[in-house]
Formats: sequence, structure tokens, C-alpha cells
Amino acid sequence: MRKKIYLSMATAILLANPLCADESVELGEVSVTATQNPQLKATQAPVSVAVISSDTMQQQGVTTTKEIFEQTSGVDAKSAGGSVMPVIRGLSDEQVLILVNGVRLSDERPGGNHILSIDPAQIEKVEIVKGSGSVLYGAGAIGGVVNIITKKSVQTEDDNLTVSGEVGLGYGSNSNEKRAKGQINLSGKNLNLYLGGIKRKSDDIKSPEEDVKFSFYDGYTVWGGGDYTMGDWSIALNIWQNRADIGITAPRDFVSDYYKDETHTMGDTKIAYRSDTGLLRKFSLVASHQEHNRHRIRQPDENKLTDIKVDKDTSTLRGQWVLVPNDMHRVTTGFDLFDEDLTSSRIMNGYPPVIGKFSGVPVISPSSRDGIGVFMQDAITLSECWSMTAGVRYDSIETKTDGAPEPFFITSPQSDRDSAMSGEIGVVYHINKKSNIYANISRAFRAPTLIERYYFGPHDGPSQDRGNPNLDPEISLNSDIGVRIATDDYRASFSLYYNSIDDLIRKILTNPTDPVSEQIYQYQNITNAKIYGGELDFSYFISDTLSLFVSGSFIKGEDDDTGGALTAIPANKARYGVNYETYWSDMDINLELSATSAARQDEIGVGEKETPGYTTVDFKTYLIHSNGINASLSFENILDKKYYDHLSYGWQQLNYAAMGRNIKFELNYKF
Repeated sequence: MRKKIYLSMATAILLANPLCADESVELGEVSVTATQNPQLKATQAPVSVAVISSDTMQQQGVTTTKEIFEQTSGVDAKSAGGSVMPVIRGLSDEQVLILVNGVRLSDERPGGNHILSIDPAQIEKVEIVKGSGSVLYGAGAIGGVVNIITKKSVQTEDDNLTVSGEVGLGYGSNSNEKRAKGQINLSGKNLNLYLGGIKRKSDDIKSPEEDVKFSFYDGYTVWGGGDYTMGDWSIALNIWQNRADIGITAPRDFVSDYYKDETHTMGDTKIAYRSDTGLLRKFSLVASHQEHNRHRIRQPDENKLTDIKVDKDTSTLRGQWVLVPNDMHRVTTGFDLFDEDLTSSRIMNGYPPVIGKFSGVPVISPSSRDGIGVFMQDAITLSECWSMTAGVRYDSIETKTDGAPEPFFITSPQSDRDSAMSGEIGVVYHINKKSNIYANISRAFRAPTLIERYYFGPHDGPSQDRGNPNLDPEISLNSDIGVRIATDDYRASFSLYYNSIDDLIRKILTNPTDPVSEQIYQYQNITNAKIYGGELDFSYFISDTLSLFVSGSFIKGEDDDTGGALTAIPANKARYGVNYETYWSDMDINLELSATSAARQDEIGVGEKETPGYTTVDFKTYLIHSNGINASLSFENILDKKYYDHLSYGWQQLNYAAMGRNIKFELNYKF
């Protein structure tokens, strides 16, 4: 398989050679995440990139991060009630690196029931790099990178401060969701300030047959900051906090299962230099600190209570230089430092001794993880038609624990260090400024997390999860080839990928014949695994107002140890429909009718069950008035189709169907 993909890459590039031509119009959003080049369009990157702007999210009626991921080919989402985690090309949890404004989001997420502490209301755009992105951003990005860029005040040329902002209200019928948001900006030539927030409250999600128990959300997010510019230098400060009660999908007879007052606070300070001439074009130094506090309350019945607290503090420092020695080279180099400290506690009341013995035992003993990475990437312009990107990175990460008294499984201090080189080579052949062919080969590295090494005790049931201090890091070798074409009548992109992962980490049942209360699920390395597939995005413009679109992805994941399928591999899926856009009486009007079809997923991993195929239908309308008012109305799952999401914890573990019909309304005013 790998040889075939490499051959396809070479053949496609060679066949393209006679096609080079000039063109004056460039298409596509800028993607800083892919190459750190603010002039490079996403459609010109040597990897597959998706850019979703806040305007697109409003037009699509997007109100949750899950919806952002599900509308992007090759990207899906795991869910468990109000909790969401992105899945890129079959990899998820800590295998997908999540950034906020280029800073690593500190969030231990294995297990499927942990929240991504970002609200779409604070997002300016999301950049998704599909495939490994370890060179620029470090260990963890073996599946891809999600960079969430938050809303800020936009610099103007006026010496005086001007006021702008946005307020909005929203409602979703399915879970009786209510939203209220706002942001105010003070913008000037040198000083820019902003302050915003959103309050969101929803009841349990309703499937076509029942309520999904404990899938509610009740919380808020606030954000603010600013920047000051002095010639070529600038300094910026950003801070945000999310605090919420977040339901965790639970068995129907449970009294409760939710995160109580989960709080995630993040702040960063950035000093930057930028110049259009000379060798040094850009320098930045970013210092960030995060505090993530979890408090889970789990009550199977009135007599049993599990109370778990996990507190994690993370500090990061990133320095980066961009050097342009000549017209041919653009060199990006720098370093990353991070330090994580985690403490936890657990109380279990009312359980039989075989489970109750874990009361007073931490879920993870006091532990820490710190790392350093250095990197260099060169974007090379070989000719008018050819460009190349080559990079290399070295990471060294140390994981330490103090241990805890018995029955904790580690009773004395110990530490482990993981180090590795990562690298990538990508080429782009520019057919013209609208269309190109690209190929990329990259090696990526991911060190085990604190949870994977040191977790101990019951998780979502009577059986035990157990870390493994002896885990090896994951190493992946990823290959991509793709083509992007744009004409006056259509736009199309198609990509193929093959990702081979050594020592893939998965949670494995080690003693299946023992009683359930004594069964242990331990994190272990699978000797070798491979994930491969492809993605298609196509739009055809019938006229200036009417267009057709289709996007889809197919994927397979195989465990070379057993010959079976990997767990948590999304079903093959397609989204298709028609879009109509016109202008009438000072209003832009956009109407969209779409359907999403998923194939039956019968290639399943250990502990999974098959998921039937399905098709759902949505209708959305979006209005923008010249006076600053915009509104969206969405009818999701119009036919109230009963279907099952293969990546949903609620389906796989508890037999819950997915969300039924949902009518959403958003009204916003920009001033």
C-alpha cells in the first residue's frame, strides 16, 4: 500500500509538469498554521488544510465545536453528552494537537467524556491541518493539528479609538438550548482592546425515541485582552475562562453523572517583531499559563457516590524566528518549552469493598511532565511552478510521578524520558495560482500522557483502568498526495493518505475471564497499525446564485498485530446538497438544502459494535442585512431520523441514538 501511494505521488507530479501556466486570481483562506507563512493560502500548502471562518460558521448555523468538525471532510468528532473531541483521519484524543492562538491547549482527553473548553462564539476561525504536523508544533500531532484562533479587536489606521462589537441571541429546540453572547472592541492604530462572553444553557439531548440521560450543558465563557504596537514591535495579552456544569452520558437508571463547575483558564502574553525587509522578518516570544480544574460527580444510585477532582497547571514558552536570506528561502526556526503539574483526589462512598477500596486513592498520583523541542523549517521557492517545504524537529519529554501509598500501583517516585526526531518534506506543483498538486511525507512523534502512564482505578464502570509506566512513544510515518483545482465553473480537491504508526497506544482488556469488578483495562502499545483513506471536496457553480456541492471521506484502520480493525475509526461518509444565494432589498440571502450519508461501519475494533448506515437531511437559511443584522435558521435532521453515531460513547456503551430533529435560530447585530 505504501509503495503504491509513493508511486502515485511521483507519477502525478511528473505528469503535471507540462501544465504550468500563469493566472491572476488567487482563491482560498490564509492558513498560518500549515507553514507559519501569513501570505500563503490554504490552497497552496504542501498538506491538506481546512479553514473555517466565523462567517462560515454563522452561515452554517454552527453553535458547537462538534458541528465544526463534522462539516469538514476527513474530520469527525467523538462525543459523550456535552463533551467533544476532534477526530482527524481516524486519530483522536492526544493524537490530535489542539492549539489556541498557536499555544498548545492543556487537556488530558482519553476516554471520550472530556470537554473541549472552547465555545464557537469566541472563535474567529479554525485552521485544521490533516496529517502529522509535528515539525512546527511538537509532539502529539500525529493525526493533525487544530488551531483555534479567537476573536480580537482589529487594528485600524485611525489615531483615535473607535468602538465596534457584536451581540447575539440563539435558541435550539431539541435540548431547549438558550444562548446569549456579546463582544465589544476598542480599535486604533496602536492600541486595541476587546472584551466578550457567552452564556449557554441546555437540557438533555432528545433522540427520536428518548432523552439522552445527562447530556446537558450549563456554563459560560468570558474572554478579553488587547495589543499595543510600537513601530515594528508589538505586545499582546489574551485571557479566557470557561466554567460549566457538563453532563456525561450515563445509564438510564443513574441519579447523576456530570462535571461540576469544570473550569479552564488560559492566558498568554506575546511579544512580536515584524519587518518587510532584511534577514529577520519575524520574531515572537509567547508565554502562556493554564489551569484546568475538573470535578466529576457520579451517582449510580442514591446510596453510591464517586467524587473525583483533577487539577492540572501548565506553563509554556515558545520562541520563533522567521529568516528570509533571499527570494528562494523562508526559514522558520525556534523552540518550545512546557511544564505540566497534575494532582488528583477520589472519594467513593457506598460501594462494596472490591470497589470501595479506591476511596482516598488518587486517580493519578502527583505527577508532572516537561519537555523541550527545537525546530527548523525551510519553505523553498524552486521556480515559478515548484515549491518545497522541508523541516526537522527534536523533542525530549520527561514524565515523572511521586507515586502514592498502596493500593496505588506505583508506590515510589519514578520517571521516564522519551526523545525523538521528527521531519517532513512536502512539494507543491503550481499548475496556476488557482490549482496545484501536492505531496508530503512526514515522520511524527507522540510521548505517552500522564493519564496513559499513571491512571489507576475505576473509570466509567466497575472495571479498572490502569496506566502503564513502560509505554513507548508512538511514531508515525504519514504520506499524502492531493490535487486542488479551481475554474470559473467549479472547485475541487482530492487527497489520498497512508499513515503507518509504530507502538500505537490503545486501552486493552488484560484479563477478560475475571469477574467484571476485577477486570483491568491497561494502556498498551500495539506493535504496528496503519490508517489510510481519502477525501473529496467538490463545488459546481450552475450560475452566479446556484451551486451544487459534495464532500466525502473514506477510511480504513488496521491493527497489524491481530489483523483486525482499529477502534474509533469513523464510518465512510458524504455530505452533499444545493446552495442558493441572492441579494434582495438590502439583504444577502443564502439557502442550503443538504444531506449527510454514512455507510454501515462493520469493520470494528475490540469492544466496539457495528453501526448501521444512515442519511439525515438539513435545511439552513442565512440572512445578512446592510444595517448590521444577520440571522440564521436551521432545521437539522428534518425527518427526525433515528440513527446512531459510531463515535458516540452514548451509542457504543449505552445504546443511545443520536440527536433527533433540531430547529436552531440565531440573531446577531454587528455595530
